[in-house]
Amino acid sequence: MTQQMSDRLLFEGVSCELICWAGGELFDPFAHGLQPVRNCTALDRGVLAHYRVDERLWLDELMLDHALPGPPERKPRLGRGPAINGVSPRTHPDMGFTSHYARLDLPLAFGGGLLIGEGDACERPGRGSPPAWAYARLRELVFTQGELIEAVDHSEIAAALRERDRRFGDAHRVMAYPAAEAWRQAFAYDYGFCE
Repeated sequence: MTQQMSDRLLFEGVSCELICWAGGELFDPFAHGLQPVRNCTALDRGVLAHYRVDERLWLDELMLDHALPGPPERKPRLGRGPAINGVSPRTHPDMGFTSHYARLDLPLAFGGGLLIGEGDACERPGRGSPPAWAYARLRELVFTQGELIEAVDHSEIAAALRERDRRFGDAHRVMAYPAAEAWRQAFAYDYGFCE
């Protein structure tokens, strides 16, 4: 699997990668009349988003290729999606997405947890997505109805797992060891680390 492009999240003035989330959906493109189409192997979801957190969670930017209605047996025709929050999409000038929504300023009612990371603490795999413990700074943000209720720094636990990997060379099995139990228990939500 090709390394996937990550959604971004601006938190405390720093742009971080959105590693994963649990507890609910962040943004449902289908609920807004969008039909995302996978446009490359690095974006299996077909949607790339940029979020922002101050006291609450916002969707600021959205990029996708939108499939226009047509016969199901034919390759989808791509075009611009409907307006969202009063913002009409344009074609992205650099990435080529048919629907680029800028300055959406859309409040989200997400209830759950987000893991965000910044800075590479070890070499990224060439395929798939890097594990959460590969980031130099790892934080969990917990929300209720879109309101930020807790922000916890888990960087020390991530560093301990990286050290275990460095010492024993078990990157693919690091989550199976008892040392990872403190890691699993530290989070407010189950992010599926053992899968």
